[in-house]
Amino acid sequence: MTSTHYDVAIIGAGPGGYVAAIRAAQRGAKVAIVEKQYMGGTCLNVGCIPSKAMLHIAETLHNLSSIEELGITLPQPPVFNMNKAVAFKDKVVKRMTSGVSTLMKGNNVDVFDGLGSVDASRTVTVTKDGNTQQFSADKVILANGSVPFIPSMPGVDGDKVMNSDTCWNLPKTPESLICVGGGVIGIELACMFEALGTKVTILEMLPNVLAPVDEEVRKLLVRIMGKRGINIVTNAKVESIVDENGLKKVQTTTDKGEQSFSAEYVLMAVSRRPNTSGLEQLMEQGLDTDRGRVRVNDNLETNLPGIYAIGDLIHGAGLAHVASMEGEIAADNATGHPAIMNYDVVPNPIYTFPEIASVGLTEAAAREKYSEIRVERFPWSAIGKAVAIGETEGFTKVIIGKYGEFLGAHIIGPDATNLITEYSLAMRGELTVDEVEETIHPHPTLSEGLREAVLAAEGHPIHIPPRQAARAR
Repeated sequence: MTSTHYDVAIIGAGPGGYVAAIRAAQRGAKVAIVEKQYMGGTCLNVGCIPSKAMLHIAETLHNLSSIEELGITLPQPPVFNMNKAVAFKDKVVKRMTSGVSTLMKGNNVDVFDGLGSVDASRTVTVTKDGNTQQFSADKVILANGSVPFIPSMPGVDGDKVMNSDTCWNLPKTPESLICVGGGVIGIELACMFEALGTKVTILEMLPNVLAPVDEEVRKLLVRIMGKRGINIVTNAKVESIVDENGLKKVQTTTDKGEQSFSAEYVLMAVSRRPNTSGLEQLMEQGLDTDRGRVRVNDNLETNLPGIYAIGDLIHGAGLAHVASMEGEIAADNATGHPAIMNYDVVPNPIYTFPEIASVGLTEAAAREKYSEIRVERFPWSAIGKAVAIGETEGFTKVIIGKYGEFLGAHIIGPDATNLITEYSLAMRGELTVDEVEETIHPHPTLSEGLREAVLAAEGHPIHIPPRQAARAR
């Protein structure tokens, strides 16, 4: 058993942990990072990155359905090879995870391979294949991440029942799939499998899928998914999964009584839960938790001195980019550079077809919180670039406060997940609508729609007629 001392130790090498390691090293600290499974964590290996690689393939296949309008004729229907798609996904993952390893080496971060456990004295024990290493640290950042939440029910551990970590290496495209869960993960994967040629049914226990999303945006996406043949059943509580006639039969209780649905595969996409492996000693020693998640203060420090927690381990948005920022903030505090984590402006991307992105308040939340707001939408069908690329479904929606400040913005349409950054920056910089109005946006681009939405809210849009109330204003 070797013994070494570090300034900062990080448990977990996902997008929160490895970013924390880099920032701490940049601050001059001697840094160690422990990873029990794979560099890059869930995000790079079985989450954000592989899903976006497969979603890119699926969207490309989906777009081929209208390719003849562009004057291009291909064999119909296009032939999709799942094995080649998985190989492409694996190549992307390998490149990204190798990049993280290179970054660790380039920043002189010592990497420990194994399960890391921590105690309140900030002693870290790393266990791998029966071998044990131990070291101490002045500060420890817990970045354990999360694992899929699998509800307890009969048949949930059966053959051809997948989750969002295990659905990436199928030998062929499923003929049919039941997705249990209509949150972000479930909706994204449903869109992906449908585009690859799978008949998809979504079962959601709540009255609506994508419950936190702005109502207007959510309704449009549900309508678009319905037109593509995705069957969405809400108020459906899954009771069990059984095998019947070579298929998986999912039995549910719905507002119409008991119903059953059958498909070749079942995808459990209910939610994710904190991964607390290795934290047993800390919990015994008084680590403060709330419903399974670690409590932290504005500096991301736990109630145990010198121990910080970030990412899916704590309450928050459950987003990789938020975990990365938390990693930077925790590392700053751990190295003597005081910083406070600010959650006021958090962009939320959803990689459906079309994409959805939002920042700030929904319309309903804004009306509840403020007595005076302005809400306006601008359709992609009025933007030249969107028409030119055949992506006209959806709109940009802005919610403006009494003094011209941005309270929220919601985009459903082409490249929404990139475009939302303009509104995020405007909100973070406390810009008002006139400053966006006076900023020249290049033509022809999708970004013109962002300015046009603001112009519409102010009553003088260029490419759509103003509403009567806005014209009067």
